[in-house]
Amino acid sequence: MKANMKKLLAMGLTVVLTVGCLSGCGDKNDDPAKPDPGSKNEENKEEQSSQKKTFDDLGGMTISIGDWYTSEEVGESEYARATEDYRQEIMDKYNFKIKRETKFSYQDQQEKYVNGVMSKSPECQLHYLYQEKVAAPLMKGLMYDLSTLPELDFKEEKWNQTVVELMSIGNGIWGMNPEAEPRGGVFFNKRMLKEAGIEEDEPYDLQKSGKWTWTKFKEYCKKLTVDADGDGKTDQYALASFSKYYLPMCAANNNATFVDVNEEGKYENKSGTKEFLEAMNWGMSLYNEGYIKPKPDGAAWDWYKAAFRDGEVAMQVSEVYEISAFATMEDNWGFVMFPYNEKNKDATNCSTPNDNIIVMPSCYEPEEAEKIAFAYDLYTEPTPEFDLEEAWKEPYYEQFRDERAVDETLTMMREPERKQTSYLPMLGELDYGDFCYSVYAGATTPAKQIEKVSSQWNKVIDDMNKKYENFAASHSK
Repeated sequence: MKANMKKLLAMGLTVVLTVGCLSGCGDKNDDPAKPDPGSKNEENKEEQSSQKKTFDDLGGMTISIGDWYTSEEVGESEYARATEDYRQEIMDKYNFKIKRETKFSYQDQQEKYVNGVMSKSPECQLHYLYQEKVAAPLMKGLMYDLSTLPELDFKEEKWNQTVVELMSIGNGIWGMNPEAEPRGGVFFNKRMLKEAGIEEDEPYDLQKSGKWTWTKFKEYCKKLTVDADGDGKTDQYALASFSKYYLPMCAANNNATFVDVNEEGKYENKSGTKEFLEAMNWGMSLYNEGYIKPKPDGAAWDWYKAAFRDGEVAMQVSEVYEISAFATMEDNWGFVMFPYNEKNKDATNCSTPNDNIIVMPSCYEPEEAEKIAFAYDLYTEPTPEFDLEEAWKEPYYEQFRDERAVDETLTMMREPERKQTSYLPMLGELDYGDFCYSVYAGATTPAKQIEKVSSQWNKVIDDMNKKYENFAASHSK
C-alpha cells in the first residue's frame, strides 16, 4: 500500500476522533504509547507479549464475532483440531466464551451495525464489514479506536497489514483482520485441458517459471473452445466468469486500477490511463473472439459456477472463497493466478479487490472494550506447535484438490509485492459494476464506458476529497 494513503487519511478523517460523541457512546482514553514490537524471533515472543495488557479473569463474558457467511466448524485436520483445543483452553483459563458465527446477511450488515451501535445494543462485540460498507459508519464515529487498546499490537505478524493501513486514519486504527485471504485467480479443469492436448499441470509449471502470460492464456482459450459437431455453434467454451471478478483482474495484471491515491494523498480516478484501457481491451478481446461463454438468458447472476462445475467451460476466473461451489465436481481441477501482460515486466500478477474488515462498536466503555480486545488477541494467536508461516495453509489443503494450488499459487498470492490494494470500495458510492456490467455483456466498448462513467466517478471522488478537507478544517483545533 502506498505511504501517501496515510497522509490522506490523517488529513481528512481525524474527524472520527471528535464526532464519536455523536453516536451517544462513552469517551475513549487517549492513545497509549505504542509498545516496542520487538523481534519476531522465537526467543523474543514472550517479552513482546508481556508488554500487552492482560486480564486474569473475564468474568464469564460471551463474545460474538459476527459475519454474514460462516459458522465456525471444526475441520478434520490435525491443525483444525489443535486450534479448537487451544481456543477451548484459553476460554477455560480466562473464563470467557468466544465464537465466530453468521449473525446477519450481506444485505443488512451495515444497517445491523449502525442500528446496534446507535442504540447501544450491538448484536456482536466484533463485527465483520465488507470494505464498501465501512465508510458511512466510520464517518459517523461508530467504530472504536483500536489503537487505544493496549491488549492489541498491530505490528505483530498475524495481522493483515493491508487492513491495518487502510484503517489507520488520523491518529487511530479503526479496523483489523488477522486473515490475509488469497483472492482471485483461474480455476482450470484438468480433464478438459488434457483432452485439448495440454498437460494437466502445465498452468502450474508456467506460473512457476514466470511464463503464465496473456499470450499463453489466449492460446489456451483457442484450444479449449470447441465446435464438436462442426455446425458453427460452440459446444464448449474456454471460460466463464463474473464481470466484477474478471475485468478488475485484467486491470491488476497490467499495473492498472480503477481508483488510486495520488501524490497529494487524494483519491483519483485511474480508469483513463492507457494501461487501464489496454487491459480492458485485451480482456474483452477474449469475449469478442468467442472464447468466453455469454450469460444464458434468464440465468442467475452466479450461473458461471455451475458452468465450470458441470464441465461446460474449461476455466473460470473467480475468487478463492467460491471454492465450495466445486466441492462435488466430478472432474479434477487446479488453481493458478490470473495471467499477466508479458509486455509489462512489473505487472502485479495478483489482485486483492476487497478485504473484510473487523470493527468494534464505539459504544463500549474502555474496560469492556479492553476485555474484548484481550480475548480476541488470544483467539487469533497462532495455534501452538504450528509454524505461523505454514499454519495458514492447513485449512486450504482440505479444500483444494492438489497441493500445488496451496504451496505455489496461494503462497505467491500472499507475497506483498504481488498484491494491489483496492481503494474504490472505500468510497462507498462507487461500484465496479458501474463499469463492468455493460462492458462484459458486450453492450458497449471499454472506451465508451470509460467516457460515460468518468464524470460521475470524478464527482463522487471530488466530493469525498472535499469532505475529508472540510472535516480536517472543522476539527483541526
